[in-house]
Amino acid sequence: MDADTACDLLVWSWVQTLEEDGPEVVVMDLDNGSLLNEGREDSGWDSPNVRCGHEGDTMCMMSYYSTKDIKKGEELLCDYREFAFLDSWPAMGL
Repeated sequence: MDADTACDLLVWSWVQTLEEDGPEVVVMDLDNGSLLNEGREDSGWDSPNVRCGHEGDTMCMMSYYSTKDIKKGEELLCDYREFAFLDSWPAMGL
């Protein structure tokens, strides 16, 4: 694999657990989640309309649900911070 491709793959990766009390693992989003763009409830962002997991779930199990009615052609947005452990890269040795 060339360096540019490896870099692109890391951009789309994050750290999370995949099961209750499971180990932290590096996840690369190559499923339908890769079609979601970043949304946030912060100023300057569009609000998310998709979440990973049902309301009240404690983990993201790669199942995505709308948080409101989504019209045809509307952008799909999620807040990746809800399921990525952003400060866990050092624990993975990266």
